[in-house]
Amino acid sequence: MLNNFISALLFLAFFELVQPCLSLAEPDRKSPSIPQPIQEMFQSDLVYPQEEDEIQFTLFPSFRKNQDSEKTRTLFEVEYGVTDAFQVIFEWDGLLYQNPDDGPTHSGPGNIELGAQYSWMALGDGNTHFSFGTLVELPVGPVDNGLTEGFIEVQPFAVLARDFPKLNQSQIFIELGFNWVDQIRNVSDDIEPEIDSIFWNIGAFFPFGSWRATLEINGSNNEWDGGDDNEIFVTPGIIYKLSKEWEIGIAAPIGATNTSDDYRMVGYLMWEFELDEDFD
Repeated sequence: MLNNFISALLFLAFFELVQPCLSLAEPDRKSPSIPQPIQEMFQSDLVYPQEEDEIQFTLFPSFRKNQDSEKTRTLFEVEYGVTDAFQVIFEWDGLLYQNPDDGPTHSGPGNIELGAQYSWMALGDGNTHFSFGTLVELPVGPVDNGLTEGFIEVQPFAVLARDFPKLNQSQIFIELGFNWVDQIRNVSDDIEPEIDSIFWNIGAFFPFGSWRATLEINGSNNEWDGGDDNEIFVTPGIIYKLSKEWEIGIAAPIGATNTSDDYRMVGYLMWEFELDEDFD
């Protein structure tokens, strides 16, 4: 029942988002400046690119609890705008901490990810946007204690978004992606085998004053490749815009399937600035 509901919701969201792209923009219309009322979501990628020579630092501390263990991490992300449409991405899982119910506690550094994203803004009537990107995760973290799995992961993704200027520049979006994995480091026998997966996110945000209410539905599934994971999370959150350069927020993803974590907590701290302004 839940999977059928999610499938229908994905179809309706995609239809609503892609419909304006069917109408061509006027040839002589200049691309408008696209407002960016929010820079990041908690468990999804947004379509907005960094502008040329703009850099963004983001910290995502998180805690997750499932039936077997408790885990924390401090994801750190850097995004740099090569052009107004193309950005490069660096991510580091930071310090990982794992406390299993039936074993010793482990901690250590996590993996790193390198990637890029290109965005096409103001399509159709000017309120529809599309981006495509890829992240490559490199297994540099420790594998002996199970903190990382020794996989190289390639994650292409695409995001389609629709703005609603009359509703405080709110937005709905849909993200679809694929996660290809290959084991390149030797690990213990209890690590899960190589299994590819698909992931999807649908969500929305609504600005009011300096606040942004956010809602995401996040999914990941590897059953089609012989796995047994079908994770779905409902993720409400809130973000406060401290200034043009700073944002802070918190979200509480709630597991909606048997293989999902029971719950998660995700924090968010963002600092954005232009290099030419800060270093001239």
